[in-house]
Amino acid sequence: MNDNSSKSVMQRERMRLGQVRKSFAAGLELQAKGTAVPIEFFGACVDYIRASMDRLHAQDQRIHDILAPHAATAVDRAILDHLNARLAKSRDALNKLVAARDGYRAQGAAGWSAFKAAVDEFMDVYFNVLLKGQHSTLEMQKKVFTDQDWDTVAGVSQDSRLVEASLFAAVKLLAPPGADPDGFKAGPPVA
Repeated sequence: MNDNSSKSVMQRERMRLGQVRKSFAAGLELQAKGTAVPIEFFGACVDYIRASMDRLHAQDQRIHDILAPHAATAVDRAILDHLNARLAKSRDALNKLVAARDGYRAQGAAGWSAFKAAVDEFMDVYFNVLLKGQHSTLEMQKKVFTDQDWDTVAGVSQDSRLVEASLFAAVKLLAPPGADPDGFKAGPPVA
């Protein structure tokens, strides 16, 4: 597999998504224990997650589209079909999370239960659908991808970098004590 700066930026974006997800989870845990966590913090986390997941979905779709002409076997085609199915489930869960966030913003405390249920559903899809299959296309990528393909997949621009940085800064600014995203390493939750 080739390595270049676009791929590095893409990896950094995914690492910071993991940090924000853990920050978000820490805020949810604080709220569950009775600590008042500002709705603005949860909103900032969902804003970051939305933007990051939209980029991740677009990147994974481009991976699919670049690999599709090279899917010579039934196994390869099944891998790409499975990628599409995972992306569809993830997009649906993300849309529900954003709608629940909007409901929580509009309803205040009365919207908490619906918001928390959407968070739980999104996290289930994130861990059990999206992440569990994230390496399914690696062998095909190794055979097909060039540095130019990675530049296409990453879709990195000055605007994408500025948006990511400003959304991450908003999460940091609004994070309650113990939930600063910089205080978390990316990766799956510790059991």
